[in-house]
Amino acid sequence: MKSRSLFLVFVFACSLFSFNAFAHNVVGGVYANGFEIEGEAGFSNGSMARAGTIVKVSDQSGTPLGEVKTDADGLFTFTAKKRITHVFKVNMGAGHLLTMQLPAEELPDDFGHVEATTNEETANEVVSISKSNLNEVALSSQITPLMLEKAIAKEIIPLRKEIQALKEKSGLRDILGGIGYIFGLLGLVVFLRERKLKAKK
Repeated sequence: MKSRSLFLVFVFACSLFSFNAFAHNVVGGVYANGFEIEGEAGFSNGSMARAGTIVKVSDQSGTPLGEVKTDADGLFTFTAKKRITHVFKVNMGAGHLLTMQLPAEELPDDFGHVEATTNEETANEVVSISKSNLNEVALSSQITPLMLEKAIAKEIIPLRKEIQALKEKSGLRDILGGIGYIFGLLGLVVFLRERKLKAKK
């Protein structure tokens, strides 16, 4: 009877670990690239969300902000209209729901000028350039904060992907370690029980 109880405890504990392992096999990330929010959705085995998968966007209170669809590589892009925290929900079927957040702090401060330079301004600037003021134009053509932010964001995205992959590997290692720990405890219980029975004999 005791052996059966130990077996049931073992099965229950393993089922908890198995549930966690399968419930967290969706991965993804969202990254601000200026006013554009780029994201990706997939699974921990490396496969990505199917093309056309709907990504619902809302604020933290649940108010809808819009929706987009993933492409063939599981990627999507959403244009932010406000400097608020954006919540992205991706239903990839079979109970696989991925929820991601992009904090408002990662978006630009100035949303009053989504387009820093219009075509008309660019044309006027080109016309005004002459051989005599090339040096002046070169000095005045400085990199804007938005341009710099976009460049940095593009460099950071691969790093974030690597960090996410490392987190997934660490999670799997923790799960396997937990299962091993349960085996060890059950083995110790069985050993002590057998030792106690031998002592009684």
